[in-house]
Amino acid sequence: MLIVKRLAAAALAAALFGSLAGSPAVAQSVAIVVNGSGVTFDQPPVERAGRVFVPLRGVFERLGASVVYANGDINAQGNGRSVHLHIGSNQAVVNGQTLTMDVAPFLIGARTLVPLRFVAQSLGAAVNWNQSNNTVYIQGNGSANVAPPVAGTTTNVLNRLNPAPNTHVGGTFTLSGHTRPGSTVHAVVTATASLLGGVVGVATGVNRYNTTADANGNFSILVSINAVSGGSLRIALTSTSPTGVVAQRTIAYST
Repeated sequence: MLIVKRLAAAALAAALFGSLAGSPAVAQSVAIVVNGSGVTFDQPPVERAGRVFVPLRGVFERLGASVVYANGDINAQGNGRSVHLHIGSNQAVVNGQTLTMDVAPFLIGARTLVPLRFVAQSLGAAVNWNQSNNTVYIQGNGSANVAPPVAGTTTNVLNRLNPAPNTHVGGTFTLSGHTRPGSTVHAVVTATASLLGGVVGVATGVNRYNTTADANGNFSILVSINAVSGGSLRIALTSTSPTGVVAQRTIAYST
């Protein structure tokens, strides 16, 4: 009985840790410099899916744009450009062109956070990352000489997955989906069996796969793993576009 209680306590701790790990991480070590001046935010920058997010007005207004925010809609105009975003949506409209972002704007308390690179480039600014000092440098003087983002060059996606996430699969099946054309797709598949009534999970197999998306962005992976009936599969997908933009997604299935 004591062993079971300890196992259950360990599983609960792991579950709590997992839930915390899935929340946005404060990018405390990231500095942001706009037109030569450091920027300080009342809400610290946040990192999600490899992207740095910053408070809405702190970016737009420093790049010479005016912002109207209402009911989750973000509309900005400046430097001869227009940008429309919506809280929780990966779809953005830049100068009338619909683009797909890999991570959507979101709220932390009363603060609206937006993806820094995407917004800055949408407003005609140049964005550079210096890894040696963890600093994002943004240069935008209000001119329209810098091209806005082009679909597939500054964003990446992982969607249209089949089988649909959270459905039942066997140990062998074909996983298909959609990403940017020509992207390299890497998948790490982990099979887990449930013990002690589902309280503790034990891995039964880990497989890794690589493939390349076709000219339409479609990809497929034949998954074959030692899956146990009543267990689960966890698949960590990473897509790297030809321009080096990464999209990541983790999906789960029951077995």
